[in-house]
Amino acid sequence: MKKLSLLLVIGCVTAMSCKKEVVTTVTNDKVADAASMASMTSDQLVSNGTDFGVGGFAGLSTDQKIILLNKLGVKYVRSQVTLKNFTGNIPGAKTFTEKGFKVILNLNWSDVSARRGDKQANPWPQDMRAYRQKLENVFSKYKPEVAVIENEPTVDIFHSGRIEDYITELTNAVQVCKKYNVKVADGAIHVPFVLEVMRGGNLSPNAVEVRKLIEAYKTLDLDYVNVHAHGVGDSYSSQTLVQAANYIRQQTGKPVMSNEFSLAKPSPSLLRDMVLGFKQGDYKIALVRSADNDRGTELNKGTDLLPIGISYRDMIK
Repeated sequence: MKKLSLLLVIGCVTAMSCKKEVVTTVTNDKVADAASMASMTSDQLVSNGTDFGVGGFAGLSTDQKIILLNKLGVKYVRSQVTLKNFTGNIPGAKTFTEKGFKVILNLNWSDVSARRGDKQANPWPQDMRAYRQKLENVFSKYKPEVAVIENEPTVDIFHSGRIEDYITELTNAVQVCKKYNVKVADGAIHVPFVLEVMRGGNLSPNAVEVRKLIEAYKTLDLDYVNVHAHGVGDSYSSQTLVQAANYIRQQTGKPVMSNEFSLAKPSPSLLRDMVLGFKQGDYKIALVRSADNDRGTELNKGTDLLPIGISYRDMIK
């Protein structure tokens, strides 16, 4: 049976959530969010060992992104590089580092933009000698805070091929990262599939892949297991984020992080619950995705923070 795309699943859930919320007035929503924010204690607003940051800011220059990062008061930022066509140029990431920011660098074999829309998902790299050389070319010029290997390996619109081929790629990437003393994480497993694995029983195809990844992570020398969380209504609560993190740590013995979490709508109460979940779940790093589509909430317009961006800034202080 053909695997279902995680994006389609999330899209369906998002659509149902949005349909349900049509009957809620804007006034009531604002009142509910204001009440939720007012109920937060000062202890809840303090980051308990979690370093927060941002990814996204599409369409902005590096200098504009730096303005926003400073306004948000964060030091962690997500960047990316395509290995297949890498020629030595990663100006954005280098500039972030020079300005005192810590870069979480996605190292994708193929161009992410080529995997969207109606285009065919890209296969995993097969020539590990060539793959390792490309990684070495990057690390000989630049050392990120954390190297994240690929993006969402269990999402079918991005990748094609056996999950075992990704594990082979990740195994080789870990070896190169250790050679260059670079911290390394996987490309991310998703909270719903982790919870499905926890429940057991008849698993969906993507949950089967996540189970295989968790098993592989027990022996791989990863510095972090990466978790993605896309908040849709009550689908992502602080409780589920904590449950997923606890299970991953118990199974793999590795710390957890998230180089991408997002909101389905600009809701301070949903954002607050997710931020608390990352803190209470002892995620070492958590980066919100600023995006103006159905899988993220835009924190900014240009170099100005929107209200949800201001809420994020205040929650992570």
